[in-house]
Amino acid sequence: MKLRVALSVILFGFFSYTVLATTGIDISIWSKPTLSQWQCLQQLGNTFAIIEVWNGGHQLNANTPTNVQNAWDAGFKYVDLYAFFCPNCNGNYPAFSAIDSIAQFVKNQKIKYGMLWIDVEPCEGCWSNDPEYNLNYVVQLVQEAKTQGLHVGIYSSWGSWDATIGLNRGSPVLQNLPLWYAHYDGVPSFADGLYTFGGWTQPAIKQFKGDQTQCGVDVDNSWYP
Repeated sequence: MKLRVALSVILFGFFSYTVLATTGIDISIWSKPTLSQWQCLQQLGNTFAIIEVWNGGHQLNANTPTNVQNAWDAGFKYVDLYAFFCPNCNGNYPAFSAIDSIAQFVKNQKIKYGMLWIDVEPCEGCWSNDPEYNLNYVVQLVQEAKTQGLHVGIYSSWGSWDATIGLNRGSPVLQNLPLWYAHYDGVPSFADGLYTFGGWTQPAIKQFKGDQTQCGVDVDNSWYP
């Protein structure tokens, strides 16, 4: 990748979404911040972190246990994982096999986290030319994750969903899941409305800045109200 009133609270995994605006960051498989860098990121006001645990053909991120533990130790309130899957990438098909690899990894490593966000975005040669096939693949990922007892959400954007699955194509299996959408307009607000793809009518998180450097770490910035 290059995520009313105070009485209104929606729980997704270990995330709590309230009226208080909350900012956070995500990091890719290529990042391994030190504890001091995590502390610096937290001191900037970030309260949640979403860490890539799986990256297509690269598969599992061996740095995940250290990254997650350092984020908790630095004082982050919420720590989630995200995974980029692609059906044409080595080790990503069938869907249940990739999900099972993650489930076993987090169990064996005793990784404490809230949700697993499934990252849907295009890359060259990664997806089928058949949008319905791609949708079924994502549905299978979600179904297997639920079978494994994982709390699941979807990460994507208007353009990414359109390129891989088709803007208006969705599934009842997906539409009840929390949506973390990307729109790099620099505005921490859902007012852009660019989350109405795939059948979603309300997002959970917005990724509003991409490819930022904070505390010497490459991050993306996200927000929820």
